[in-house]
Amino acid sequence: MGGAQRQWVLRGPERRAADLAHLEESIAGAFPDVARSRRRLALLLANRGLGTPADALAFLTASLSAHVRSPLLMKDMRRATMRLADALRAKERIVVFADYDVDGISGAAELLLFFRELGLELGLYVPSRLREGYGLNEAAVRQLAAEGARVIVTVDCGSANREELSLASRLGLDVIVCDHHHVPTERPPALAVLNPHQADCEFPFKGLSGAGVVFYLLMGVRMELRERGVKALPDLRRYLDLVALGTVADVMPLREENRVFVKYGLRELDRSSRPGVAALKEVAPVGMATVRAVGFRLAPVLNAGGRVADARRSIDLLVSTDLSEARATAARLRDDNTERREIEQRMVAEAIAMVESDGCWMRRASIVVGSPSWHPGVVGIVAARLVDRYYRPSFVLAMGEEVTRGSGRSIAGLHLVETLEDCRERLVGFGGHRAAAGVTLRTDEMPRFAAAFEQSVRARTDATHFIPRLDVDEEVLLGSIDRALVDDLRTLEPSGPGNPAPTFLSRAVEIVSRREVGVPDEQSGDVRRPHVKMLLRQGSAVVDAIGFRMSRLPIRQGQIVDLVFSPQAEDWGGRSGVSLRVIDMRPVDGGALNTGSS
Repeated sequence: MGGAQRQWVLRGPERRAADLAHLEESIAGAFPDVARSRRRLALLLANRGLGTPADALAFLTASLSAHVRSPLLMKDMRRATMRLADALRAKERIVVFADYDVDGISGAAELLLFFRELGLELGLYVPSRLREGYGLNEAAVRQLAAEGARVIVTVDCGSANREELSLASRLGLDVIVCDHHHVPTERPPALAVLNPHQADCEFPFKGLSGAGVVFYLLMGVRMELRERGVKALPDLRRYLDLVALGTVADVMPLREENRVFVKYGLRELDRSSRPGVAALKEVAPVGMATVRAVGFRLAPVLNAGGRVADARRSIDLLVSTDLSEARATAARLRDDNTERREIEQRMVAEAIAMVESDGCWMRRASIVVGSPSWHPGVVGIVAARLVDRYYRPSFVLAMGEEVTRGSGRSIAGLHLVETLEDCRERLVGFGGHRAAAGVTLRTDEMPRFAAAFEQSVRARTDATHFIPRLDVDEEVLLGSIDRALVDDLRTLEPSGPGNPAPTFLSRAVEIVSRREVGVPDEQSGDVRRPHVKMLLRQGSAVVDAIGFRMSRLPIRQGQIVDLVFSPQAEDWGGRSGVSLRVIDMRPVDGGALNTGSS
């Protein structure tokens, strides 16, 4: 990171033994074979806010049958399901209006495949990111009405489209909004709005992805059709691979329903018979499906179509029934992703140069940069890179002659959409959620937007917000990390946002050896070596480790470091063992560990 050094924060060293004992009892009841690791698992659960035996047991035994709430808890669900059941019976034209990212893509695929199984082919409309931008637009609504649509189901968009929804109603269209973004105070004028963020929605978990909201809609439709006597109904378990793709790609918290959906969805991805999923895993090779594999391998390829070409390509892949066609589509998406990476690298370099040409940037609370040459489909990724480097909430703008569109990413503790509310008069429109948002503004308003955003960020933060925090679960000796522990830690998976992988601190560790490793570039074949493999020693314990993207750090053979890591299983030559994924390290004289909150 080019910005502030991360603050290591040891979580929960003061946990009371009595509290942990109660959690140990829950673990013993659910997993009697993990006797050696019960105390450590209890600490990890407590660190994740699961401090009662009931919460811990629900987390450890998460299942589809016991831990997925009724769809009828979601506001407007009955209205939505009855309308879709009526449309199915009457063979009315239903059109899916999907956003162009993986969340919208996978949610759209859920709807298309579900109704195809019921004998009805749905229409599909995906707006162009370059020409139309995010969400419903007037031209699209008029076009769909003229083409005979009777029902529109939005996926991952619609909550902020008040004018377009009003137009749809006047044209005789019933719109069902499936979304998880910020909802205006005044209810959107749609037939049904399925969004857990509505103020009066009783659905208790607010962290669903757009694909997760769609899955709940399909649950509701299935219930409605069963009540109407329909016998042959789709098996929704087979749709969880799509829900997992959308949930992981949109960086949703892996808690409650999301954790259940992703847990079972990863299994579906491993054994999926979908030609599109098989072809996707060929062009973006993965072993066992994991959160990391979805987020860093599969999702970027699926996203590439909507970023630099046509997102319909990605939906076509997921709903394909022919393997040879799916392979051809996946190959085009792989090429799109290569183009996206090249554009991203250029834009990141230009954005960094812009930031650092301003000698005052370190005194600023935010970053807003823009260029007429930047690609609108890549601005969100570049904003995320700037946050990684400078740890400031950042907006990257693709400037047009009259209209500018951009995307932003936030830091921990700052709600991005609420911050944009303070800048409303400088914007044509905006939407998103806590961590990410998109904006549209007049190009001549860009300097005033940057000033308003800076002012809003300053009003909502203090100096502690700009120190990136790395939470550490426990301080350990390397000799205590063995394969049995790593196997026991799998009870906490899947790990990701909201349920981070267990992290440990070890002090005074010697770097016995180091070497840079990498992967071949898909086009040139040149091997980039951004990673570092190390052999580490602490006392009599010697263990392999890898530090991803750490090749530029001054890591020397013989150096003594403190390090934060996650353990991972390794199998080779018929033997099993453990290696470490190093998250951060510093020389032993690089400062003491913080044990208080930031």
